Amino acid sequence: MLDKNVIRKKYHDLKTFHEKETGKHRCACGCNEVIVLKDSHFWNGIPKYIFGHAARLRIGGPSYDKSVNYSVEDIARVGNISEQTVRLWARKGKIKPAKTIGRKNLFLKSDIDAFLNKRPKRVPFKSDQYASVQELKKMGVSRSKLRALVRSGHIQDPRIYARKTNYLLEDIQKYWNQIQEDRKRKHRRRVSVAAFKDMQNRLAALEQKIGDLETALASKPKKISRVKSKQPGRTRSRSKKP
Repeated sequence: MLDKNVIRKKYHDLKTFHEKETGKHRCACGCNEVIVLKDSHFWNGIPKYIFGHAARLRIGGPSYDKSVNYSVEDIARVGNISEQTVRLWARKGKIKPAKTIGRKNLFLKSDIDAFLNKRPKRVPFKSDQYASVQELKKMGVSRSKLRALVRSGHIQDPRIYARKTNYLLEDIQKYWNQIQEDRKRKHRRRVSVAAFKDMQNRLAALEQKIGDLETALASKPKKISRVKSKQPGRTRSRSKKP
C-alpha cells in the first residue's frame, strides 16, 4: 500500500504516476495478482488488496476449541434448528455468549448442552392427523365451540404449522356432535340491548311526529281550488327572411 501523502511528494501529475508505479504493487491476500492502477489511486492512495480480495482472509473465521465452546453454527447443527433461532435466543437472553472472537460469538458447551436438554423435544407434524380451521369451517364446525372445549381442557391446544391453526382429528371426531354450528342461529344478527332500546326510542319519536302532522292537517280548513280554463293561444306564422 502506498499512502496518498507519499504519492503527492513523489509525483505531481497522473501521467508520471502511472508510468512509474504500474506493475509494482501486488495484492496482499496471497493471490499475487497485480493491482491495476486507477486515477483515483493518485488522490486516495494505492490499496493493499484488490477490491473484494480482503474477504478471502476471513473465510473460515478465527479458530477456537470446539471441545469447550460452541459457535452459532455448531448450536444449530447440534440442536437441529436454524441459525436464526439461535440468534433469537441470544437476543432474548436465553443463552449468553461466553466470549467473542472477531465477529463470532462463542458459547460454553456445557451451558448449551444443559439448555438443549431442558428444552422440550419437537414432535414432528403429521398432516394426516390434523385439520386446519379453514377445512373445519367448510365441514360446518363452530370455531367458538372449539375454543370453549380448549379452554375447558377437553381437547388439546391447536398447533400452529405453516401459519395455519390445526386441531387434532381425533378430538374433532370425539366431540363432533357438540361442535357442529347451529344453522338456524348462524344468520341471526346479534343486537345489543342498548342498540335495541335506542331503536325503540327512535321509532316512538317518529310515530309522535307522524301523529302531530296528522292532527295539524286535520285542523286546517280545506280551500276550494278553482281550475282556470286554458284559452287557445294565437299562433304566429314566421315569415322566411329573403
